[in-house]
Amino acid sequence: MKIKIPPYPNFKITEQAFNRDVVSNSVNKSDAIGLSNQLVMITEFKTGERRVIKARPVKYQNKLFVTAFPNPVHLFLSVAIEHYNHSEKIKETNFFKCGKRYGDDIYLLDIEENGTHDCYNHYIKYRASSIIMLVSSLEAYLNHIIPNDFIYRTIRKDKPVEFNKEEIESSKISFREKLTEVIPQWLNDNSFWSINSADKEIILELYENRRNIIHLKTNAQDDFERYFSVIDKMLDLDVLASINSTINFMNLATKNFVELDTEQTS
Repeated sequence: MKIKIPPYPNFKITEQAFNRDVVSNSVNKSDAIGLSNQLVMITEFKTGERRVIKARPVKYQNKLFVTAFPNPVHLFLSVAIEHYNHSEKIKETNFFKCGKRYGDDIYLLDIEENGTHDCYNHYIKYRASSIIMLVSSLEAYLNHIIPNDFIYRTIRKDKPVEFNKEEIESSKISFREKLTEVIPQWLNDNSFWSINSADKEIILELYENRRNIIHLKTNAQDDFERYFSVIDKMLDLDVLASINSTINFMNLATKNFVELDTEQTS
């Protein structure tokens, strides 16, 4: 699985607006002198359509590399998918190459003195990274879609309270509340999660896994117990289902927000 990563922002501009607002306020540049770290650009495609985009160039060896800035939500989501795919490839291919077979169905990956096996380490780290980045994409998406003028209304300690956009993005509103309460209110659809309850439960389980990985609590009886409850849950989590539910949710809340990239890469 691979997704398309659109630029952000990404606005169409009409010929009238281009001639009125852009031509007299823009310059053609062939060198980097005087350019800032943030550029607003007009890009014209082969179809003749023009788009207003923003760029954050990267400077390397006194050269400026410029392109459209990617939407962070899609960027984080793509990292999660790539790292999941990579972890699965390690498991499906490298485990058999790295391990030595014992008996019918046991493969032992070599254990050196004070060392661990790269195949297993890479599998763990790419799987953990996939989970972390998947939740990062969800958190970014929730903040991305809620309008600046939106007011969230709820009850706290038996009293009605209101939260503005800045407060919604703060620690005053948990991820769970933002997902399960704020989003249906913004969509004006109280039945949103009752219809899509399976996706909600999968996303909440994903979030719990990510929280456990990030904090890695060490309150255990001994070293043989420390970390392992978290690792067990991480290894047993259906990451592909988490990816699919994340994409389903985003596209249900915002039509066609995530598009799959079906083009074959050479």
